[in-house]
Amino acid sequence: MTTTTSHGTVAGRVSRGLCWGLGGTIAMRVGSVLFGILVARLVAPAEFGVYAVALTVWAILSTLADLGLGADLVRAPDMEPRAPTVASIGLGVSVALGTTMALAAEPIALAFDSPESVGVIRLMAVSIAVFGFTIVPSARLTRAYRQGALFGINALGLLASVVVALGLILGGVGAEALACGQIACQSVIAVGLFIVTRTVPRLGFDPALARESLAFCLPLAAANLLSWLLLSLDNLIVSRTLGPEQLGLYVLAFNISSWPMSALGAAIRVVALPAFSQASSPQVRNRGLVLCIAPLTTVATLASLGLAGAAVPLVTLVYGERWEPAAAALTGLAVFGGVRVVLDLVATFLVAAGETRAVLVVQVAWVVAMVPAMIVGVARWGLAGAGWTHVVVVAVVVVPLYLRALAKVGVRPGDLLRPAAVPLLAAVPAAIVCGWLAGLGSNRLLTLAAVAVAVLLLYALPLLRWWRARFTQLRRLEPAPVPEGTPS
Repeated sequence: MTTTTSHGTVAGRVSRGLCWGLGGTIAMRVGSVLFGILVARLVAPAEFGVYAVALTVWAILSTLADLGLGADLVRAPDMEPRAPTVASIGLGVSVALGTTMALAAEPIALAFDSPESVGVIRLMAVSIAVFGFTIVPSARLTRAYRQGALFGINALGLLASVVVALGLILGGVGAEALACGQIACQSVIAVGLFIVTRTVPRLGFDPALARESLAFCLPLAAANLLSWLLLSLDNLIVSRTLGPEQLGLYVLAFNISSWPMSALGAAIRVVALPAFSQASSPQVRNRGLVLCIAPLTTVATLASLGLAGAAVPLVTLVYGERWEPAAAALTGLAVFGGVRVVLDLVATFLVAAGETRAVLVVQVAWVVAMVPAMIVGVARWGLAGAGWTHVVVVAVVVVPLYLRALAKVGVRPGDLLRPAAVPLLAAVPAAIVCGWLAGLGSNRLLTLAAVAVAVLLLYALPLLRWWRARFTQLRRLEPAPVPEGTPS
């Protein structure tokens, strides 16, 4: 039986939200990639490395600025009573973090052995302060599965970033131009969210609601901080071990490897969180995760195969020959990028189940294992070692811990591993052929086309019927009721 509301079936709302989310994030990713290609051809690797230092710090602090407050609002049966309190907390945290980032710019830059980054770090701090305004209106759109509106707002933000950054770059401004573009992007997004939701910033403070929200949010905020920290400490290690120019190459490779996460992960997360949170029972919620694993692993593995197999021709054809050394890191990072998509869904599921402390435990263990492994990997194998270190740590430490956390909420490890095994095993022959093709010749365009054909014929087409059957099972899962008070 399908639940209906004044806005149609819940399954339909989720499907539309997912379609908009996937389409929107892919379009945004394409736009960002095109912008990145243009920047790579206008800005030298050393200058991009300076911006990469500021971007690393910004990524960590912007994650902490959210504090998990958006997820708390999405999970709440009725978000409106707690929205003013959450808005006050979020704005206070973001302004404090932005101020701290600006004041600590010099020691941060010295820690990365990049004194040229001081001014860029201070500029990026402004966008951190603006972020606090976006938490509440963004949660309103997420609860209502209004991914189309979110896409439109983010597209305007990207457009503002491109116009400002390119204008300044062409005017002779270096890395600071990219930071100014980020400020423009965040400002346009904040204004757009309030216009679309037809609301204005509303502040307030209820101590009881604040304590309740923080009890849920603080472990999640710490987990998110550690998540970005472990994706940023590698930048610090690469910078201090190999130098800022090598950092620029590594960041470019990491950005490419994040394409699956940027497209699939971001779109799925904003739909999965309200869907899992609003499930009619823990059994339906758990069944939903199990049914998601097979189709998601298939698509994520497909993306990883393509990026890893075509690392050298992809980097050189798209970004230019001077960026070819980045391909050494991209091969391992591409595998890691696909794994991140699946792990992100698992973390989102645990957050929806209220298990934010379990997510925090996994992130702590991840960081503790990754830092020494990354130091050894970079020192011995350079950029390639940095990429594959992520894969090894995930396989040895992270996956077993997540399976243990899932077992505590009733999801048996075997129920997840069995459907995931099929696409992973099917990828082996395709990976072998792609590796052979990559070493055949120097014609980059021909190699790229050959790898694409191999992935299609040896992996995508043989698994197509299997994937469609699993996806159909997922669509037939019992839908969840829509909580009252959810805005349209």
